[in-house]
Amino acid sequence: MSETVLAQKWKLRAREHFDTATVNYVNLMKKETTSGIGPTINFWLEEPYENAFGLAFGLMYIDFARESTSIGRGQRMELWKLGLEGKHDPFRGDGGLFFRWGISKNKLKTMGTLGELKGNGAYLGIGWEFPFEILGLAFEIAQRQISLENNLSIVTSSPSIGVHFYKHL
Repeated sequence: MSETVLAQKWKLRAREHFDTATVNYVNLMKKETTSGIGPTINFWLEEPYENAFGLAFGLMYIDFARESTSIGRGQRMELWKLGLEGKHDPFRGDGGLFFRWGISKNKLKTMGTLGELKGNGAYLGIGWEFPFEILGLAFEIAQRQISLENNLSIVTSSPSIGVHFYKHL
């Protein structure tokens, strides 16, 4: 047990998401699908290629530049996320399959008459990490579901890529 505790260290990690976001306006019985992009930063206790758990902070830019703004949102929205995430590598080797889960508090800045909406979200992802000499490249596909005020919800499907400098950071 003491070896496991000593092997874990606090780490700062980042990944970039390339999202497809579906915004569901329940009251209006309308859905819009568009793209978004944004980073997620993790500060967590990690044992490389085994387990990690800690804070996650993310931002996603949702672009509606080619759409009308009549629904009460602007042409660009920002989705801010703060929560907890965990990552588990079931085979505990150098790289390979991993699962990620998360829960978050979210704030959607609509840049329109809807204003700022708050809510809760859940995240579930699966990926594969490739180890190299000093870093790991992690490719992941995930889905996030967020319920916000005013009966608005967002579902994102996102491939992401993370670069982990295990030897230096």
